[in-house]
Amino acid sequence: YAPVSTVKPEVAIAGLDSGVVTASTKVFDPGYFQLPDFDHKYRNWNHSGDGWVDMDTAIMRSNDTYFYTVAHKLGIDRLHDYMTMFGIGQKVSLDMFEESAGLMPSREWKRATRRQAWFPGETVILGIGQGYMQVTPLQLAQATSLIASKGVWHRPH
Repeated sequence: YAPVSTVKPEVAIAGLDSGVVTASTKVFDPGYFQLPDFDHKYRNWNHSGDGWVDMDTAIMRSNDTYFYTVAHKLGIDRLHDYMTMFGIGQKVSLDMFEESAGLMPSREWKRATRRQAWFPGETVILGIGQGYMQVTPLQLAQATSLIASKGVWHRPH
């Protein structure tokens, strides 16, 4: 499944840990995000925008523009590495017969499977859990557990 907004806390932590944002970093949301030198607008769900938002407000309001910005600042390589640390794109390793690994895409994955380069907009939409990213409910529970336990892995039973 596409995880959509459920991965925003993980993206926020990646931004904090990497230093691309702080908890007080404010992003102006006019209702969309636009990559430099591109015309396309990546819309926030609130098309009129939320004005200046910090991380707390972005999480509380599920502000897409903020997370587009964080993902863009991280870039696909760092975003991929952080999401993988949360277990996205990896099996949880239960004794399950048909557990899926899901997918956390990367430049290499796209080159190998699509024979195309990675596009900047693909990184942007990963910031709100869209695009090629696929997770299982168990992976999402594991990632959430990792946040709740301040980084301690708990193997589900």
